[in-house]
Amino acid sequence: MEHGKRFVEEYPEIGNLLERIFLKRELDEWYKGKCTEEIQIPMEFSGIHAIKKIHIRNLIGPSSETIIEMKDLQGKEGFLLEQKINILVSKLTPVYILDFSYKLRHNLIDGSYEIVGMAESLEVIQGANQIRRIMENRGYIELSYLYDFYDTVYEWRELPDIKPFNRRFTLGEALFTDVLEIC
Repeated sequence: MEHGKRFVEEYPEIGNLLERIFLKRELDEWYKGKCTEEIQIPMEFSGIHAIKKIHIRNLIGPSSETIIEMKDLQGKEGFLLEQKINILVSKLTPVYILDFSYKLRHNLIDGSYEIVGMAESLEVIQGANQIRRIMENRGYIELSYLYDFYDTVYEWRELPDIKPFNRRFTLGEALFTDVLEIC
C-alpha cells in the first residue's frame, strides 16, 4: 500500500473529505468558501526564539503560507546567513508541512547562494520544534516530504473531471493546490 493511501486510511476523515471533493464533487461550493478563508498566525509563534519577522500569504486557494524569518547569523570574515522557516497550511483539513531555506552571502561575492533543505542551524531546529508543538496543540498533523506529500492519493483514471497535470495525483496537490481550478 502506498504511503499516501496509507495516510488517508490512517486518517479516514481526510480520506472521506478527499473522496467528497475530488471523486464525488459534492463539495464544490464548500471548497470555494474554504479557498477564500484567511488563516491566522498562531499567537504562540511570536514566542519562538530568534525570530526577526513573521508574515503570511493568504492567497485565494486551498492553502496558506506563513514565512518566519529567523535572525541572521553573522560569521567571521564577512559571511552572513539568512534563515527562513516556511509553513504551508491546508485550509481544507488540519495538516501542514514545514520547509527550510537559507541564503548565504559574503561581502566578496556578488549575489548569494540559496539552499532549501533540512533544519540545519540551532535557531531553525529549535524554531521548528516549537512550531511542531504549537501546531500539534492546535490539532494539526505534520506531513512529511519523504512519506506523505508526494505520495499518490488517486490514479488519474479515477478522476475523470480533472485534467491530468503530472504523472500522478499526490496528497500534497490534493490538500494545498487548487487542482479543481474553481477558486
